[in-house]
Amino acid sequence: MTSPESGSQNKNISYAKLDFDGEVLEDCVFYDCSFSRCNFQFAEIRNCDFKKCKFINCNLSLAKFDNTKIINVDFIESKLLGINWNTAGVVIIAVFKGCILESNSFSDMNLTKVKFEKCSLKESVFSNSKLQKVKFSECDLGQCQFHQSDLSYADFSTSRNYFMSADSNKLHQAVFSLPEAVSLLANLDIKLK
Repeated sequence: MTSPESGSQNKNISYAKLDFDGEVLEDCVFYDCSFSRCNFQFAEIRNCDFKKCKFINCNLSLAKFDNTKIINVDFIESKLLGINWNTAGVVIIAVFKGCILESNSFSDMNLTKVKFEKCSLKESVFSNSKLQKVKFSECDLGQCQFHQSDLSYADFSTSRNYFMSADSNKLHQAVFSLPEAVSLLANLDIKLK
């Protein structure tokens, strides 16, 4: 199977086992394409559009997305370590299912149309982001940082290991469950008995 080249228009194509490790991919459009078991580790993806695409069992660790549109994209059981998503653009519309999204940065973004299902988001940063109505379904949020973010109506009820400050985030009508919700009291300098 041929790899897509920079500047190409790609529609309804299924790619499998491609290796873009450390390569540059720019000015491409992908519409309704799927990528299965592909390696994008350390790749630089510039000025590309991904619409209605799927990444299945792919490695996108430390990939750099520069000015790239991610619209209605599914990431399924993929490895996405150390990605700074805000260089892609202000808005992404995506579903992450069973992914490893550790040490990611989601700063200064609108993530209201993003879903996280059964993902590990350990040590990721959500700073100055809109996360209204986002559902974190069965996610591990260990050591995640939520700062100056709008988490109104966000659902954390089935997730674990989260901590966020009510002083530095908007938590209006956010949904939590016990015993995990006790972590919200940690920054209040109170004692529980």
